[in-house]
Amino acid sequence: MDAMLTMIKLGKKIFIKKVPVSSPRLLDVARYARVSPATVSRVLNNTGPVNAKTRERVLEAMTTLGYNENGAKTLIALLITDILNPFFSELVQAVEDEIEDSGFGLMLFNASEETQREQKALRSLASWSVKGIISCTWHTSTDDLIALHATNNTPLVVINRRIDHPEIPCIVVDFKDAMYRATRHLLGLHHKRIAYLSGYGSSETSRVRRNGIELALAEVGLQLPPEWCPTSFPSIEGGFQAMSALLDLVKDKRPTAVIAYNDLMAIGALQAIRIHGLHVPTDISVVGCDGIAMTAHSNPPLTTIDQPKYRMGQMAIQTVRQMLEDQEMFRGGYTLLESRLVIRESTGPCTNPDV
Repeated sequence: MDAMLTMIKLGKKIFIKKVPVSSPRLLDVARYARVSPATVSRVLNNTGPVNAKTRERVLEAMTTLGYNENGAKTLIALLITDILNPFFSELVQAVEDEIEDSGFGLMLFNASEETQREQKALRSLASWSVKGIISCTWHTSTDDLIALHATNNTPLVVINRRIDHPEIPCIVVDFKDAMYRATRHLLGLHHKRIAYLSGYGSSETSRVRRNGIELALAEVGLQLPPEWCPTSFPSIEGGFQAMSALLDLVKDKRPTAVIAYNDLMAIGALQAIRIHGLHVPTDISVVGCDGIAMTAHSNPPLTTIDQPKYRMGQMAIQTVRQMLEDQEMFRGGYTLLESRLVIRESTGPCTNPDV
């Protein structure tokens, strides 16, 4: 494949690299014809009215550029950790909605919380002519993600992970602040024994969430003991097991409130508390994280940190589109998003605040 030399200036440093020259894309046709990608898509798929002169201009641009209509779709790959987790299904919905009129096609890779499947998805991407990649996975190493971007200089956007690379933009929720605010909420209800169901405790997202909890506790002279941070699979069953381990402690050593890594773990914790003959929030308060739809209908309705899932999906596609339109632009760094604490019936005052 032919290549051209591209100069990138970062501060006082200048980098020269080879950038492959690919076949014409839908966005190239749109720019040449001076129309939007949505207009080109409507011409290609005959999905809406287009002015006759505009249609002629689009068709002329396709002929001039040698655009292959049979390969019309610009494929965007979306890598997710687990489609069964409603957090990811809501994210996928946002991506699908955003690309509906863009002329893009979507390829979905679901790892089902398995490291090997994530690795297999990365390898298989090499055999597909994808023009952009969105990664929302936990197990893939930073080096592997950087290598994925380096393959044919494919634009890559990463969600909820921080990667220090000048060409890889990251869309990240401020989990440290979110967990800090959730902990302050519990402290305001006079809870002093607060636990954390940590999911994959070694992951970056889990560590950042724990840091926010510890920061709030430290401000009032409290700590988060290791035995109150059980790790487990970030699912309903994993939350059930982690909460059961805490409830097996002697009564005066149990926490009076727990914050879960995600909503699924929190829902599992609610079930474990019920099975042990206790009540939420009278005996134990529970806070989740993600803001998935079912939390409003759990028993009791769950207090949760509501991630801006739809906005993240929209921003990811918009960023990929911008990178495709001008691949020489500097696109690294982080977009830090806030999340709101939704307070419901699963949190209440500590009934024994003096412990």
